Amino acid sequence: MRILYLAHRIPYPPNKGEKTRSFHQIEFLSARHIIDLFCFADSDKEAEGKVALQSFCRNVHVETLHPREGYLRASAGLFTDMPASIAYYRSASMYEAVQRALLKEAYDLIFVYCSSMAQFVPRPAPIPTVVDFVDADSSKWKQYAKHSSFPKSWLYEREGRTLSQYEKDVADTCTLSLVTTPQEVFDLGGGVCQAVEVIENGVTAPNLEATQTPPVEIRALQPYAVFVGTMNYRPNVDAVIHFAEEILPLLRQSHSHLRFLIVGRDPAPGVRRLARLPGVIVTGSVPDVHRYVAGAEVVVAPFRIAQGVQNKVLEALVAGIPVVLTSRPARAIGSEARETLLVADTPIEFANAVRSVLDNPEVRRRSREAAPKLKDMLTWTTSLHRLEDLLGTAVARQRESRLVDANHT
Repeated sequence: MRILYLAHRIPYPPNKGEKTRSFHQIEFLSARHIIDLFCFADSDKEAEGKVALQSFCRNVHVETLHPREGYLRASAGLFTDMPASIAYYRSASMYEAVQRALLKEAYDLIFVYCSSMAQFVPRPAPIPTVVDFVDADSSKWKQYAKHSSFPKSWLYEREGRTLSQYEKDVADTCTLSLVTTPQEVFDLGGGVCQAVEVIENGVTAPNLEATQTPPVEIRALQPYAVFVGTMNYRPNVDAVIHFAEEILPLLRQSHSHLRFLIVGRDPAPGVRRLARLPGVIVTGSVPDVHRYVAGAEVVVAPFRIAQGVQNKVLEALVAGIPVVLTSRPARAIGSEARETLLVADTPIEFANAVRSVLDNPEVRRRSREAAPKLKDMLTWTTSLHRLEDLLGTAVARQRESRLVDANHT
């Protein structure tokens, strides 16, 4: 297949959830198909990832969209019926570049990664178009509204409402829609979208060295619970503040030496302030997060705002580390993997679940024993073979339809 791939973020380096999925898709599909990639980058530095992507793509078109410019476009979108997150990516130059490519090349398929890139596909689309929504972002904004005060609550509610309608419009006009979990199927566009398939995320298992005895600087921090993620992302910020302020004090009443490590790049000011609390350590960016996970007693995911699958949870599972998380992200995990999770929602329930891990070696043993099977089950290869099959089917059906139409003329 000749694929025109549109992505809202340059998929390299694959160091964040949104980049990881698109990078693995491109890497896998490029082995047997021709890919032309059109995407945005936040900065000229980030755009340098184009060089690495040329190993997988025939052509790579990167447009730098500085965040300040994007926020101005998003603000202007508030005076229309367009979702601000879609207006953020409005670009006449990107639209023209995509149209030129469609006129010049005989593509078999347009692959749209995230709904914000659907605006660059002509309607009606000239060839089969598959949209990977990844998550139902409209649901995330609605959750933001519930956890915010005015005027942010109004802005978030508006975004959730307008984006839900936009998701539905895009899903209704494309050939096939993709999401990461069954929960997203229910949430996408208010739950009324047709032709939606689930393509789960995979996990890249840590290298053997990262899972061995932790280095001395990590052993010095033990025992600890760990949270891993990009730490200026609102759901992550809310989760660690919730744990540090409401759950950790309960745990330290019985486990006074327990620390809470917050591991991840770009910690927001509210996250950095948590380092003042007893037992809380904010590391910022680290060379290898897997080492911190491997050295942990437990991985915690105390999300009150969550959409889609949490890659950090999957990575902990294949590393054999016990995971305690809230019920909403737990629903995004497949049933077999979910058997090893401890699910709790209130601060007292969550503290008790973590305490059961700390006090019960059997819980930790079960996690270690389940890891090899989960590692095999949660590979990227499994989900990407299914993706390739779905794309091939979409193209084949279009060809069959054209043959039928030709026979009737």
